[in-house]
Amino acid sequence: MNSSTRPEGVIYCTVVAQNYLPQALALYDSVRAVEPDKELVILVVDGDRREIESGRPGLRVVTTEVLGLAPRDVLELAAIYDVVEFSTSVKPLLFKALLAEAGTVVYLDPDMMVVSPLSELEGLVAEHGIVLTPHFLEPISESTDHITEGHDLTVGVFNLGFCAVGRSAIPFLDWWWSHLERECLIYPLLGVFVDQKWVDIGANFFGAHSLRHGGYNVGPWNLHERRFDESEAGGYRLSESGDELRLIHFSGFNPADPEAISVRLSVDMRDVGDEFPALREVSYRYADAVNAARRALGGVPQYGFGRDADGAVMTKRTRRAYRKALLEVPAGARLPSPFLDQEVERFRSWKRRSLLTRLGITLGDASIAAKYSFPDEFTLVKKRMPGFGAVRKRLLDAGRVRR
Repeated sequence: MNSSTRPEGVIYCTVVAQNYLPQALALYDSVRAVEPDKELVILVVDGDRREIESGRPGLRVVTTEVLGLAPRDVLELAAIYDVVEFSTSVKPLLFKALLAEAGTVVYLDPDMMVVSPLSELEGLVAEHGIVLTPHFLEPISESTDHITEGHDLTVGVFNLGFCAVGRSAIPFLDWWWSHLERECLIYPLLGVFVDQKWVDIGANFFGAHSLRHGGYNVGPWNLHERRFDESEAGGYRLSESGDELRLIHFSGFNPADPEAISVRLSVDMRDVGDEFPALREVSYRYADAVNAARRALGGVPQYGFGRDADGAVMTKRTRRAYRKALLEVPAGARLPSPFLDQEVERFRSWKRRSLLTRLGITLGDASIAAKYSFPDEFTLVKKRMPGFGAVRKRLLDAGRVRR
């Protein structure tokens, strides 16, 4: 099918593990209430939950089969990444699959709530190909106590809980996947934060549009600049810009304690709602939606790839060691999968042999941390110990992240 005959239109999508399905269904409810003509596609990375489509028009649930990867490749992603890393790594592949069906694909994190129609996006995507939202739109004053501009240095300029792409973005998606396939890591020591920090680079390479509409991707990090109030028309508008509230991101939100706002920031935000009644109102509304979805599901299972076939927890160090071994395995060879019963003995044996690798990764991280925590002492040791540089290089190579 050529580009002139492929269908246009807009598809919304999100990615979850089964333990986050209540949030995804709350997102669906908000899309259905505001834009009933739009379809929401939910990719569940750790199981087939297509039964939840029943009675929910406009909802499509897909499995990792949609990604176009071999089943073994999916298991490798699940082995090297934790749940957040895995769920964010596959976005480019999901977007490419959905672009075969629609001219615009809009990604929304499962912990989002659509408040009013995202009416600007189709035109912006047609013009720019890639639309992103920065965490902040204005410089942050020193009087703001819950966040600083240093936040962007750690996690990236753009919040990838939202993005919108068109078919002209396929070269960007291919480039993005070239990193996320093995480098979608939460690794602040090496300046990597899942999919987000890579997009700081990709936005420059591929001319992404930075959306400055204040009503998109309102989250706990930018509440200082995004205060909103109920409008006469029944929706919400930002107090300063007058932009209509479109999309709220409930990052770090606990539906059992909606007044806490978020547990992800370093300060207590419980009192914010006292001076921000519209936020408190919307937070309670969102909490009710998540809790209702949880009841409807009748219980939420644990993450399907949190433990190996032996029942042991897949720790971060085991995942990093498996990733390093996977990068070094000869072409055509395979490591034993942690998640296949028939390979459990081989994986158990590999895990015992990987003890030194896991120790090396830990020491490599400690070496990086020491360099910045004790810079003077680090320089002194480096000068006085012949061969120190070679030892440190071997330790850093254990992490196998391109630097």
